[in-house]
Amino acid sequence: MKKTIKAIATLVLFAGVIPAIAATAITYIWNTIVTAACGFAAIGFWQGVGMFFLGQLLTGGFVFAIFLIGGSLHKIFNHEGDWHSHWHNMTQQQRREFFERRRREHSGFRRVKTDDTDAGE
Repeated sequence: MKKTIKAIATLVLFAGVIPAIAATAITYIWNTIVTAACGFAAIGFWQGVGMFFLGQLLTGGFVFAIFLIGGSLHKIFNHEGDWHSHWHNMTQQQRREFFERRRREHSGFRRVKTDDTDAGE
């Protein structure tokens, strides 16, 4: 039951609260600055919501939110227990293996030297 409540709270936060706060700020800033400086018409709340989503689409902001929501929901539904205590109960050898595995699997765009044959490059 706690998992469901956490999942719903996460979804409500990212789908409702954050856009509402952003839209309020956008509407306020637009109506106080842009209307006075440029002479444009004032906008309403829903136009502010639209501007927020347009900004998210143009800047790639949805990608970040999807990773946050997806990661939170994945953690809620698939990982039991406390990761903090799990990490502190690991031995130094297990931690080194963890870092090596992360370096191998998630190196990104940089080239990681994995053996002695690459040392001469």
